[in-house]
Amino acid sequence: MAARRVRSGSRKKGKQNLVPVFIGVSIIAVLALIMGSGVLKKGSAARGLEPTPNFRVAEYRQDGSRFASSGNVYVFDGRVENIETIGNARLVSISIPENPDERLPLLVQGDTKLRVNLTRGDRFIFETTCRTGKTSEGQQVKGVLIVRNVETK
Repeated sequence: MAARRVRSGSRKKGKQNLVPVFIGVSIIAVLALIMGSGVLKKGSAARGLEPTPNFRVAEYRQDGSRFASSGNVYVFDGRVENIETIGNARLVSISIPENPDERLPLLVQGDTKLRVNLTRGDRFIFETTCRTGKTSEGQQVKGVLIVRNVETK
């Protein structure tokens, strides 16, 4: 009886076929963890951004320039108290729950396309960017909160 030969190549092939499977399963597991942790959440007021915590309106009104560094984004859950038209723009005063007695001025530029109609007494979520601007006389004003997006509360 002849001795049976075992091919050494066939054993290695079986192990090599499992490596891509393990890599694929690992990638799927990592993606599931990332999605579950919220890293891939969208970033807008109605899409998951929380209102800016502990925003002190009095501090902002006293020294708005320290809020303006590098275009910081702030989100406010606020009630519209007053609306003033200034040329093609609107200045909206809101009250926020943390500071109900203070009014926070927000600038809505004329070219901003809002999907909601701002009305006095209604609550909205305002997504703003803090910028540096100029008055009509050319004086620099730091810390102007410019509305980027508004969502109905």
